[in-house]
Amino acid sequence: MTTNSQLAMRVMGALQDSTIMSRHLPMLVQGGIPDVGVTVHSHFLTYLVTVGQHLGFAAVAECPVPLTSERADLGDIRADSFWFDPENLQPVASFEFERFERGDEPRLRQKVENLAVASVTTPSLEISSLVYWVLSGSTPHSMESVVAPYRGGFRRRGHQVPGGRAPLMIVKCVMKRAEDGRLVFAEFLRDERNERLALGGL
Repeated sequence: MTTNSQLAMRVMGALQDSTIMSRHLPMLVQGGIPDVGVTVHSHFLTYLVTVGQHLGFAAVAECPVPLTSERADLGDIRADSFWFDPENLQPVASFEFERFERGDEPRLRQKVENLAVASVTTPSLEISSLVYWVLSGSTPHSMESVVAPYRGGFRRRGHQVPGGRAPLMIVKCVMKRAEDGRLVFAEFLRDERNERLALGGL
């Protein structure tokens, strides 16, 4: 069973709406951006906020996850983007964005853990989303160990954290390298196979 909620479909539809990126971040589709430091991360956090606002949410970047007193020892956890309902001001969606290459599994797993924490501590969340980016033509990697914490929980700083409550949507962001070495956006794809892994399926 995959995450097919109405909100998930709205999110995917907006992410794949090329007019939004072309209007607000044309460098991602025209000239490309350098693959240096946090450049890709910064551009796509901005895009996630832009898409959220386009859909009518109050979207912010690098938002601290609200922790209950019994989970305060988990440390400073920030969602790459939180989307809030503009009427009741409650968070309804959380996002993490990260590169995925061989060797990046621990970093990506931590992003999934952050989504689980946000889901557990924020009852109003309707969806959690991991967006990972890869280069076009790269060999797909298994994400079983990466998504496992969202299903079965994990330990952090001596505390047992349960699995996430909100449905987990996983999105692959494909980038292609231009002749000058810059990165150009290619497409967003729903990664339903790894969503099934997160739910314990095959």
